[in-house]
Amino acid sequence: MKPAWSRVQLRVSGWSGPGPVGGDEVLTGTGRRYQIVEVKAKAVVCLVLPRDAPVQGQVFNWVWDRRGAKR
Repeated sequence: MKPAWSRVQLRVSGWSGPGPVGGDEVLTGTGRRYQIVEVKAKAVVCLVLPRDAPVQGQVFNWVWDRRGAKR
């Protein structure tokens, strides 16, 4: 598990509704939070947030998808 403020890239199959922008957050099923830095076509580049960081922007739920999933 990466420490707080580490840069990570999460793969994305798609969004239900309007997509995120820089400054929004991604929330995983385990409760880990990431601040979005950049939105790409198939991924989001994020910073790992510390547990006590205040919520900023809109929060998007993110779940693992199987590799090679065709949409």
